[in-house]
Amino acid sequence: MKNRMANAGKDVTPFPGGADGGPAPAPQPLYLQVKNHLIRRVLQGEWKPGELLPSEMKLAEGYNLSQGTVRKAIEELVTEGLVTRHAGRGTFVASHKGDYKPFRFHRFRSESGERLTDGEVTFMRAVTGQASPRAAKALQIAPGAPVAMLTRLRSLHGRPMMLERIVLGLELCAGADAILAEQQPNSIYLTLEQNYNILITRVDEIIRARLATPEDESALELAPGTPVLEVERLAFSLGGEPVEWRLSVGQTEHMHYWNQLSS
Repeated sequence: MKNRMANAGKDVTPFPGGADGGPAPAPQPLYLQVKNHLIRRVLQGEWKPGELLPSEMKLAEGYNLSQGTVRKAIEELVTEGLVTRHAGRGTFVASHKGDYKPFRFHRFRSESGERLTDGEVTFMRAVTGQASPRAAKALQIAPGAPVAMLTRLRSLHGRPMMLERIVLGLELCAGADAILAEQQPNSIYLTLEQNYNILITRVDEIIRARLATPEDESALELAPGTPVLEVERLAFSLGGEPVEWRLSVGQTEHMHYWNQLSS
């Protein structure tokens, strides 16, 4: 299998095969091996978010495989949102800038169907703090470890709609508190890409209904005991690392969580 990688790129790990001295993993179809190897090359910095990949023909030549095998690997990456295809231009590593949708993971809408991301954002604080047990468990760091903590309020037409509490581990995102305080970005994920070359490619969310806390009531202008929707999010990088823990709380009278599923 290593012979097929002779021209696959400089300083790039070959296909899996026990190179670290351990047992070789179970065989995978060639197109999946190509897909996984392309991901590793992106992680190693050979291509950055937004950059153009070589053509399928050139990749096929480099891997000494058929163009069809490489095309199937690219199709897998497209399906997972890791690369984007543009007619007449080629295939690009996914990015949160340009025509890539920076809010593709954001599912909140007003009752009239407007996206909350189209409204106003008020930054309440961006500081260095200590990871709570809940955030630490999600981010796989020690409780009390230093983290960047961001609190902001999303409003629509002057009405407060959602309170967001965002935590970033400083091991991956050193100085993120200062960057967020200075830039006050609407898209956290675009900021992660631009400053840390971290591309968020997956989020896991847990949705709960509960009563508003005093902090929720104050920020969202709610009466005591008002029901709210809480969405706990964990965002992962292209390499599978947990990068961001987020707790979003919205009042349910004027907003909802919207998602569309297809078979």
